[in-house]
Amino acid sequence: MIRFPAASYAAVHKSLNQYGDAVQPELPRPGCTVMLVCGPPCAGKSHYVREHACEGDTVIDLDEIAKEQGFGRDRSADIAGQLLHDRNQRLAALALKPPSHVAWVIIAAPSRQLREWWRNRLNARVTLLVPSREVLLERAAADPERRGTLPLQRKLIEQWFDRELNSRSEVHERGR
Repeated sequence: MIRFPAASYAAVHKSLNQYGDAVQPELPRPGCTVMLVCGPPCAGKSHYVREHACEGDTVIDLDEIAKEQGFGRDRSADIAGQLLHDRNQRLAALALKPPSHVAWVIIAAPSRQLREWWRNRLNARVTLLVPSREVLLERAAADPERRGTLPLQRKLIEQWFDRELNSRSEVHERGR
């Protein structure tokens, strides 16, 4: 999931497209099974999906959408709306998939309320991956794609935990 400065976030969050709010869009109900995989940056969400998805499954991941459009992890906040619009189009297209199809949706969703919102919107099964901060920071430092944005990655990890902790009394961190 992309993070951007508060002013940019507010502008994108208020931006509307054919699905409504770009960040929390009004979407048609998916016709297929949706597996929602959530957690902080470096939690292993993409790895988890690669390990569990079957050939032919749909995977919707904002980072992969950004890569398809030529953007890396150091992408500008200015393109967030474009990426969210593309993601929302893909999410809306799940309404046309048969019940036997499986779609995997990767999103940070840094609060119980936000995960519940997405679960309800997509009628999804939720998997939450929350390694310890130490493990997340080690993974960020070891990931060649993230090394150039290490200060940002640290900030995003801390923001995820801050938002998560504000949404409930505690998060139980687990090791590797």
